Amino acid sequence: MRYRSRVNRCILFIILSLFVLTLAGKIIKASYLKTEQKKNQALIDEAVSKIEYTQDKLAYDLELFLPLTKLKNLTDEQNGQIYLLITNFYYLNNDIKSYFETVGRALFYCQRAKNFGGTLYLYASMAKYFLQIGAEQLAFEVTAKMASFGSIYECDNVLSRIQAFQVYSSYLINEKEFDRAYLAAVKVVEDADLASIMTSPAIKNEYERAGQTIKATILLNQDKINEAYTMACSLFERYVNPDEVVSQFSAFDFYMPLLEIQIRWAVAQQNFEKAIEYFKEYGKYCDMFFFKNKKIRMAGFLMSSLPLEMSNERREIYTWLSEDSQSLVKSLVKDYTFLVYDKFSTIMTELDLQNTIYEKTRDKVRSTVFNLLLAAVIILLCYTLFNEAQTDGLTKLSNRGALNTKIFWLEFFKIHYSAIMIDLDDFKKINDTYGHKTGDEVLKGVSGIVLDAEHPHMRAYRYGGEEIVVIFERTSFDDVIRQAESIRSKICRLKFENEVKITASFGIGTKPENPIIQADENLYYAKRKGKNIVAYKLNNKQYLAERRLEIRNPMPDTIIIQ
Repeated sequence: MRYRSRVNRCILFIILSLFVLTLAGKIIKASYLKTEQKKNQALIDEAVSKIEYTQDKLAYDLELFLPLTKLKNLTDEQNGQIYLLITNFYYLNNDIKSYFETVGRALFYCQRAKNFGGTLYLYASMAKYFLQIGAEQLAFEVTAKMASFGSIYECDNVLSRIQAFQVYSSYLINEKEFDRAYLAAVKVVEDADLASIMTSPAIKNEYERAGQTIKATILLNQDKINEAYTMACSLFERYVNPDEVVSQFSAFDFYMPLLEIQIRWAVAQQNFEKAIEYFKEYGKYCDMFFFKNKKIRMAGFLMSSLPLEMSNERREIYTWLSEDSQSLVKSLVKDYTFLVYDKFSTIMTELDLQNTIYEKTRDKVRSTVFNLLLAAVIILLCYTLFNEAQTDGLTKLSNRGALNTKIFWLEFFKIHYSAIMIDLDDFKKINDTYGHKTGDEVLKGVSGIVLDAEHPHMRAYRYGGEEIVVIFERTSFDDVIRQAESIRSKICRLKFENEVKITASFGIGTKPENPIIQADENLYYAKRKGKNIVAYKLNNKQYLAERRLEIRNPMPDTIIIQ
């Protein structure tokens, strides 16, 4: 095999291999990740199918999903789905500390996955919690942040949309944007049908009456107390079922707002006995679901409204206020509601920082690897192009420029070298007789013989026309003669079209003389002595090599060029 061709092919193979390996690595990695993510999704779907959705089974539901957070190769969407469900279970279980420790992660992954519905739902659930405990300012801050992510109307998830519209309507009422609040209430009522299709028919009644209650609350805040009261009574009559088991959400979204309207209407009518009756019903729900702050506020409003002569009633309400205030303080100390909310923000910041550091590190590593790979490819390409630029197009031998460069460096580093100069015998006659096409074929055939003989210490060059120079580094003079005779023997056995044959004369030169000049002199000596022979100089005397190499190294009679 030709040495230079082997080197060039090796370089091209390396370049191609680098690209193929890189591409294959990416394909294999992508395939592996896709397989792992499919397995993860199957586990998540299986866990979702086992959720009980009941108050007494919340611990069981958590046990299904907490181990899933440790799965490897989860996508942002899968992480968001897992943590969203976990936060929901904590919320329903009133484990507020764990809720806020988890909701930050859920929001982080939902936002990264561009899960608009999940993001809305999580912010809405936080806002609703703050509304329930009477922390309206925090609730409105969270609601404003929720609204900054995009239009609620464009959310595809109907349950997230309803939850968001509910808290957003409270925010709009606080801002006295009653028309927009009314539109949000209308949207809650309209979406109730879709929600019932997705979940259960009972949900329609829950959301529909919640939307209507928002409309009544708007009337109350517009000081249309009589209209609000009439609507509240109508809604109680229409939607209350004596057999209903009142949930935390139905109490907060339906019963308590309407009872507040009735309390304020009774006070406005100075029907204080009726107001106290409504308040007791209101307080029952507050005690049931620990809406202590709302009960304290309503008790304060009622006590300040009662006439002085109703001392017994005022004393009773004062007692409720005192007990509920102490209970509320203990609860807040226990749950660290405001502290854990701060922790939620901290978790979001930490996760964002960790992700930024990870992405920067990953990008830096990728950039470094890519730059190294690109540099290697450029170097190899430049080397290959340099080789091509120094190669004769017809014969594939190195050209005269490459020979001059080679000799310069050999002289510069004082490396011992020898040279063979080859000239085809009577080549002009072949061109004149058979044409330049045949001449080119002869040149390529002879060059092929020389190229096949190349090795790391031997390199062949087209010197000009039909002349070839072969340079040997660190090679004994005897070996150079043997190589020359071997090449000469192979050339004279070549056979071309039209029975054309060719021979070549060889001249050898070596240090300490100028090898090229000496080889040229010996070449003309070989020509004068009959051609098709190797000539060299030894001890200032010229010699002809014996033509007996083919006896020591038998070869076929003819080498046919295909």
